[in-house]
Amino acid sequence: MKHTVHETLATAFESYSIVRQLRAVPPHEVYEVTVNGHHAVYKGNIGPTGKAAIEGRVTAFLGEQTSVPVPRILRVGDDHFVAEWHPDAPLSDARRDIDETWAFVAGRGLATLHAETNRFIDTYGQFQPQNGELTNTGASDWQTAAIAYVRRHRSIPDQRGHADSVDTVIDVLTDRSELFEDADSPVCCHGWATPEHISVSDDQVNCMVDFEHTLAAPGEFDYWRTVFPTFNHDTAALEQTFRDGYESIRSFPAGFERRKPLYLLMNLVYYFKSLYVQNQHGPEETAKRAKRFRKDISETVKRLS
Repeated sequence: MKHTVHETLATAFESYSIVRQLRAVPPHEVYEVTVNGHHAVYKGNIGPTGKAAIEGRVTAFLGEQTSVPVPRILRVGDDHFVAEWHPDAPLSDARRDIDETWAFVAGRGLATLHAETNRFIDTYGQFQPQNGELTNTGASDWQTAAIAYVRRHRSIPDQRGHADSVDTVIDVLTDRSELFEDADSPVCCHGWATPEHISVSDDQVNCMVDFEHTLAAPGEFDYWRTVFPTFNHDTAALEQTFRDGYESIRSFPAGFERRKPLYLLMNLVYYFKSLYVQNQHGPEETAKRAKRFRKDISETVKRLS
């Protein structure tokens, strides 16, 4: 049984109030709240694919074990977390216009996240919401974890008639083990380190939020997950600045560019699932986007042939 935000906060805190709803896009809802006198943010699941508990545990771990600036976690429940309000947190509707400062500093911030979590993580996969440590599904090799990642996102495209496109990706990842050669050891990946999730000023990262897509994976997974939605042909110079910032802290392994199509395929499968989970477009636009994702998957597979 899903509890309302009122019921959850009333059970967890002596006093609370809800200031306003900040976001309600499946699979999560986010509220600005006060709890026991603390200005805070509540984030909870509103769909079966929500991962608020995992996000809360990972954020708490990072706040305790690394220098990455994240909101302080006040509570983590089975389907939600409450974090202290961070005055420098980026807004969810932050402008996507970026400049050299953001690109370089955000690149450094992402690399710092990876460098400082590498020693804590021995295996690849999805994190589990357990206290005190970063545990995950425990794949010893990246190929196994990558295939599992794609399979986790298959069910919703399947319900909409697109399982064949996802299965094509799974077949490629299964048959082309050389795509994974030289991939780096696992780190804590943010999963969507775009401008609305990383705020910067004065040449430093002020706050990093929204770890709902976090994964134990090679750092290059995170790099490409950020680059694909953030940069395009017109901002190629800024992408290079982002990469320069990253590599000023941490180098990429051999074959980094060669593996780019691998991460593009993984990203496209996620986009397919998100298209239907978030349901932010009308039927005609949704169908148009789904058709484009199918085409992009097909063309990327052909380039790998």
